[in-house]
Amino acid sequence: MLSRAELSPESLSHVLEQSTDCVKLVDPQGNLLWMNPNGLCAMEIEDFDLLSGQEWAALWPEDARPVIRSALADASAGGVVRLEAFCPTAKGTPRWWEVSLSAVRAPDGEHAGYISISRDVSQLHADREALKILLSEMRHRLKNSFAMVCAMLRTVARGNETHTEFASDMVARISALATAQTLFDGETDQSDLHDLLSTLILPFRTAQGTRVELDCAASQEVDRREADVISLVVGELTVNSTKHGAIGHGGSIALDARTEGEGLETRHVIVWQEQSDRPVVARSRSGGQGLTLIERICAARGGTFSIEWQDSGLAAMLSLPRIA
Repeated sequence: MLSRAELSPESLSHVLEQSTDCVKLVDPQGNLLWMNPNGLCAMEIEDFDLLSGQEWAALWPEDARPVIRSALADASAGGVVRLEAFCPTAKGTPRWWEVSLSAVRAPDGEHAGYISISRDVSQLHADREALKILLSEMRHRLKNSFAMVCAMLRTVARGNETHTEFASDMVARISALATAQTLFDGETDQSDLHDLLSTLILPFRTAQGTRVELDCAASQEVDRREADVISLVVGELTVNSTKHGAIGHGGSIALDARTEGEGLETRHVIVWQEQSDRPVVARSRSGGQGLTLIERICAARGGTFSIEWQDSGLAAMLSLPRIA
């Protein structure tokens, strides 16, 4: 049993040697000094003397070397650097590693080198890749389901004016979700807000007599969950505008998107301001189906959605927390 009295430099060294992770000591110049036995086993290295004194970064694949050298520079400034990278073993076995790197200080505070702890996460990486493939297939099937549902709605509603109006509303909302998903591929869960909004309003920019202006800086990222909410809101606003406002009767729409706050308080704020060429007569009733749906979805994501009907059109604002 370990006790405080036994925590001598020798016993601590023995503990490092027994660690199931790959533990390495690197000198201040980035050269390899020592590796524990389990690390040698994990890396399938039979003779450490062949590697001792070599640059650690040079032992990684070429595309990972800049990442390792950058991590060493960052760690020398203090703190712990974590990264994940691919590096085959000495015998060529493909492996993915989760690496933790920190600087080692001498008793006088001088930089004495680095300690690196690497963990084999190859199975985790393979599981992630399998999940990405599965999600990609599900998105493909979902896209086909969107198209099938829209076709069924149009078919069922054909010839019935009341049903046709309802079907058109639902098709617009479903299409907004489908449009949002086309901006994501299997490799990322992030997309650009400007690209998302541009795609959503593109069909209406060509509407006769309607001007749609977008004010949104590039490089504002949104993830899939944020994109779904934004797409539903913009879809609802375009449905209302087609019925009662500028898209249906000519005029202009100003769509402004910005990011406010910092850190955990960061929010996406999207403002829709409409100016119709004719006074608005019909307005969506409070508690209507579309508004209720949007309010519930926004609340579920911690956001708020407000509208104000004016004589010239609709003014609306969506405030949505940015997902870290």
